[in-house]
Amino acid sequence: MKNNRIITIIAAAALAITVSAQQSVHDNYIGVNFGGGLNSMLYKPANGTQGLGFGFDAGIHYGHFFNKTVGLGVGLQYSWANAYATYNWNEVTNGLTHPDNPNTPYNLTTGFTDFKERQNVGYISIPVEILFRKPLNDRAAFIGGIGLALDLPIHGKYLEKGGSYSTTGVFPAAGSYVFENMPEHGFSTYTTTQNAKINNRAKVGGSVIADLGFRVALNENWGMYFGVYAGYGFTNLLAEAKADEMIMINATDPSVIDYRGTFDSNETGKANLLRCGVKIAVDLGWSKARKETPAEEPLPVVDEEAERLAREAAEKAAREKAEAERLAAEKAAREKAEAERIAREKAEAERLAAEKAFRESVESVSVHFDIAGAELNMPEAEQNIVDQLCERMKADRSMKIVITGHTDNSGDPEQNLRYFGMRRAKALKNYMVNKGVSADQIRCDSKGQTEPVAPNDTRANRAKNRRADIRFE
Repeated sequence: MKNNRIITIIAAAALAITVSAQQSVHDNYIGVNFGGGLNSMLYKPANGTQGLGFGFDAGIHYGHFFNKTVGLGVGLQYSWANAYATYNWNEVTNGLTHPDNPNTPYNLTTGFTDFKERQNVGYISIPVEILFRKPLNDRAAFIGGIGLALDLPIHGKYLEKGGSYSTTGVFPAAGSYVFENMPEHGFSTYTTTQNAKINNRAKVGGSVIADLGFRVALNENWGMYFGVYAGYGFTNLLAEAKADEMIMINATDPSVIDYRGTFDSNETGKANLLRCGVKIAVDLGWSKARKETPAEEPLPVVDEEAERLAREAAEKAAREKAEAERLAAEKAAREKAEAERIAREKAEAERLAAEKAFRESVESVSVHFDIAGAELNMPEAEQNIVDQLCERMKADRSMKIVITGHTDNSGDPEQNLRYFGMRRAKALKNYMVNKGVSADQIRCDSKGQTEPVAPNDTRANRAKNRRADIRFE
């Protein structure tokens, strides 16, 4: 919170100064910069979870612009990165022997309980960027950069920040006699047996970097930069992979447990730098001396009449050019409007054709039924059409349909008209209502056996007549 207030005060002061300051487009800039944010390391522990940490960058930079837009920048800065790993797991080592009783083997269980390890590393970074500049007005300009950085780790360490790890020994030959917690390391700062030196394994790497912000003028030469930055280490921060486990039995005294950090064990073999955050800088800008353009010799006196004629000819040419441009613009506008009209009409025709084809496909669907039943019997292709109709009716509540039920000539004609035909129409309606269609959008009707699509002379033809059809209202 305190740092946020300081940054806010600095920004407000800089903006107040720029009310009267003038932004000069200089050739060269040199300054100091400071940034902070998510400066961490990315890795994947085999038996734990990783957490990102915060850090900072501070350094000096120099930029040279070849013109008003493009330049090249280099720098030298110190960066500090943090990361965390949390462990909850156990492992068993069998067949160990104690120095005081070498004839009695025992098993050793080592485990972590919410054990949190913090890793931090400091490194020197040498960034090289291509710079881009866009003046906004006479007081501010956008400046961005993209490039590569050489990362040189110089120190690092591990720290235990929470939780505990413990050991338990079991002597199977002595009736499973148990010695617990030998030893237990609780919540404290604990130095590993590897002296906690991450740089024992760190190596020179490279990162892709980018930043974007704006520079405001404090006066003719001095300015302040406010922006954001990001970087990713595309090379592995770690050297060769380790085979040791995080907890190892001491080779000379099995009662002593050696703890090795995440980067000095087989927990992970790869770590990449990650940095992103906000950056501020103060810089001094200057331009190289330029040769003054020699004064031009006085022009000879021109005849006034010739000058008048030339001026009138120029004005006439300007008027003709303006008229030609106006006519060309009107023609282009008409052509554009005509093309848009044709495109709209084509789109509407295509929409109507698609709607007509869809309605025709829907009205071609016939759902068939057993002799006296109302169970739907739709082929997959026709079911897909009915399902598409359901989706359209849900989207457009004004769309309404009529479902008409039909029967063969079996049974009583009056019963076929009043009962069986209506029952089949309602069966299809219930299917569509279950799909989300409003019941108010569907009206049911029955034609009984009065509208066969095939003669009722065979079983197959009668099956064709036992159906429900769909028609749009």
